[in-house]
Amino acid sequence: MMNDVEEMKKFIKKNSYLLVSPDRKVELFGNLRKLGEAISIDSSTISKKLNRGENYFIPKGGEYIFYIKRLE
Repeated sequence: MMNDVEEMKKFIKKNSYLLVSPDRKVELFGNLRKLGEAISIDSSTISKKLNRGENYFIPKGGEYIFYIKRLE
């Protein structure tokens, strides 16, 4: 259990990507490469879209939608 603000800040900095899956599961990832592997979307594609303010992703040939948010 985290009781310290600095400890929480370190945790968020280490796990800076929030993923909401179609099954409503919420996960944190430390980098886009691992996140991309988990949802079958290239990390460079995720990065480009996040930089453009896009947060919803559908893998090619997929039917499910994912929400990704960069935490700060």
